[in-house]
Amino acid sequence: MNTEKNAPRTQDRAPAAASASPSAHGPGNDTPPDPRRWRLLVFVALAQFMVLLDTTVVNLALPAIQSDLKATATGIEWVLTSYILCFGGLMLLGGRTADRWGRRRTFLLGAVLFTAASLLCGLADGTGLLIAARALQGCGAAFLSPAAMSLVTTTFPKGKERTTALAIWAALAGLGGTLGVIAGGLITDSLNWRWIFYINIPFGVVAVIGVLILASGRTEARSESTPDILGAVAVTGGLASLVYAIVNIQDKGWGSIPYVIAPAIAAVALLVGFVVVERKVADPLMPLQLFATRSLVTAGLGRILTSGVQASVLFLSSYYLQRTLGYSTLKSGFAFLPLGVIAILITAPATRIMHKSGPRPVYLFGAIGSVLGLLLLTRAPHDGNYLLDVLPALLILGASMQCCGIPVNVHGVSDIPQEQQGIASGVLVAAFQVGASLGVATVATSAMTRTTGELADGRLPAIAWVDGLHLGFWIAVGIGVLNLLNAFFGLPGRRRTRTSASAVTSSAPSTTTATAPSTTTV
Repeated sequence: MNTEKNAPRTQDRAPAAASASPSAHGPGNDTPPDPRRWRLLVFVALAQFMVLLDTTVVNLALPAIQSDLKATATGIEWVLTSYILCFGGLMLLGGRTADRWGRRRTFLLGAVLFTAASLLCGLADGTGLLIAARALQGCGAAFLSPAAMSLVTTTFPKGKERTTALAIWAALAGLGGTLGVIAGGLITDSLNWRWIFYINIPFGVVAVIGVLILASGRTEARSESTPDILGAVAVTGGLASLVYAIVNIQDKGWGSIPYVIAPAIAAVALLVGFVVVERKVADPLMPLQLFATRSLVTAGLGRILTSGVQASVLFLSSYYLQRTLGYSTLKSGFAFLPLGVIAILITAPATRIMHKSGPRPVYLFGAIGSVLGLLLLTRAPHDGNYLLDVLPALLILGASMQCCGIPVNVHGVSDIPQEQQGIASGVLVAAFQVGASLGVATVATSAMTRTTGELADGRLPAIAWVDGLHLGFWIAVGIGVLNLLNAFFGLPGRRRTRTSASAVTSSAPSTTTATAPSTTTV
């Protein structure tokens, strides 16, 4: 009875305790926030901007690269595939390295690798060297991206500051992806395809210098234990095999044994082996108890579904603009600019709502909006108009994708201990890569199959092509509906979260109440 009477007073004191307690600045952090953290965010986000800029800028330059280097169709495909394989396959290893070896060191390693590889790409005089340099770029990105994200999540205090920082991070990263489409056309048309790689060099140099100066030693967390080499080999091989199977679906079809089925079986076997290894080793590469954390599982699934929708929209809309409306590559790039602009503009209001109401309302708004935007695109006609049939959908989708991305980034790391922020970030970045690859492979294969079938039946090419794109958009709608269900059932409501926090504060000592689930402070 006395406990019940005292519970409200304990709960009322929790905010004060949280603000005074060292743990309020993040799990396991017993020092105040770094006063240089906002300047550090600029340089870390700049590096992530560079990675995503490079991811999209290369696509538009592929025809020029193929012509200049006299590359075969298979060779030019590997210019993309080698990067994706290394980026996706080494992502978890990069995240765990950040936790073990230090986030600052891992970031610098990845940034230097990526920048040096960009220079090699620009200097490449043959397809083989370009493919090798792109693979090295992917390795650098795999270490840079999770380390960069975990630098943000461990440098900023949990709550409003971290939410704002991750929102800025998402806005700049989204801008990189959007500008990449435009920059690819501009640079290739006005300069030379080699400059799409050279532009990474100043970004990389500035990011390295900034992090060297501003990232403090408090972000370092080294481990003296024996590295989990077997687990690293299993998960890297498994993810690489999975990505390889996914990227081959579009060209080879779902039934290709050597290119899709065999790599997929190998991926399953290696990933199962990875789980077995992680259950037995004393210091695993990925602690499996992380997946008992509901916030990380929900966020990981949200990242897969959101990136699947986003990649599908970019792929299908690009073909609609170029094949149906007759846009040039450069004009198509500019047509996507409103999508990136609206994503940046929605960041501030979405962040304010998250400060007041938590991540769930913003995620729900984004998921609903993405479904509505995709439904508009399913109605785009073969004699359509950009202003009437494409732009409204892109504006809705730009805002919606940002509203889906920010909450899952914040929620995914909210309950993860400080010493595991790197691997958690690696999981989220890997989820984004796998979701994007799987989304494009699924909608592209389905769209092409529908178009080919209708052409065989004698349909007009313009009609057959749009019908195939419509099927792709409807599949993307299905992915969007799954994302909506994840938002509705996966994230706790504000009332549920507060009730849970009250239970914690009424039953735990005051030192524990300061580390209540972070969803109450978002």
